[in-house]
Amino acid sequence: MGVNSDGNVHDPERRESKPSQGDPSRSVRDLFRLEGRTIVITGAHGFLGTTLAMAILESGGDVVCLDLPESPTAENWQDVETAAETHGGRLSYWSLDVTSETMVAEGFAKFMPTLRFPLRGLVVCAGISRNGPAIEFPISTIRHMLDVNVSGAFLAAQAAAREMRKSDVSGSIVLVASMSGYVSNKGVDTAGYNASKAAVQQLARSLAAEWGSRKGMPLIRVNSLSPGYIRTAATAEALQRPGIEAQWVGDNMLYRLSTPDEFRAPVLFMLGDGSSFMTGSDLRVDGGHCAW
Repeated sequence: MGVNSDGNVHDPERRESKPSQGDPSRSVRDLFRLEGRTIVITGAHGFLGTTLAMAILESGGDVVCLDLPESPTAENWQDVETAAETHGGRLSYWSLDVTSETMVAEGFAKFMPTLRFPLRGLVVCAGISRNGPAIEFPISTIRHMLDVNVSGAFLAAQAAAREMRKSDVSGSIVLVASMSGYVSNKGVDTAGYNASKAAVQQLARSLAAEWGSRKGMPLIRVNSLSPGYIRTAATAEALQRPGIEAQWVGDNMLYRLSTPDEFRAPVLFMLGDGSSFMTGSDLRVDGGHCAW
């Protein structure tokens, strides 16, 4: 690395050719379509994961679902299978622990030969949240959260990028972070979780810097999505506490909680060609919670 005569830093490892650009002749509809692509989803067994799987299938993509259970038992899994049949998509499910480097490598090696379309996208939904007073919170739980939320995101992104490089195809990676990467949550003690989600946001920016500009790599865009509170089974326990729902609802500008379906369009946007000039960004979809 050196400094040019104009004072700008020159990195010899940066790609010399320009990345692919937008095409004004394409229809707006096509900018959100995913035909000819396979999208991998980690944490695909949760409500957000299954909802996004159905959206990707509806948009023309094939979906590979990864999660811990040996077989899918999500209560709406039949809906995911129906979406695949309705839209002619190929759907598969593979058991995988995203915190295990060996399992991630072996898992990708197993499902990659079964794909009919190149791997062009990844959505990292795998994540856990644990709460409790920081003064007595066990470090083992902190380490576990960081392992799932941060190390797991890195391993999945790394594996996907390696396959894209091997196939020499461009791609888009979406890491699901949280508005909790920006702010602390009123009414619940989640210091470790908040720290892990801030790390996910920074991980996305850092991977985007490497994979959008290096020789020997296809163009891989990396962005993060930061949802606000979502009404799912994961938040049901906290919402049972007196006053929590009223507080959470009152803390954003739309005065309600979100539902998983409200993240379909943002994720399709980031995966598709409509976001061709977007990388290293965080898309916050929080009902205005962080904008007060």
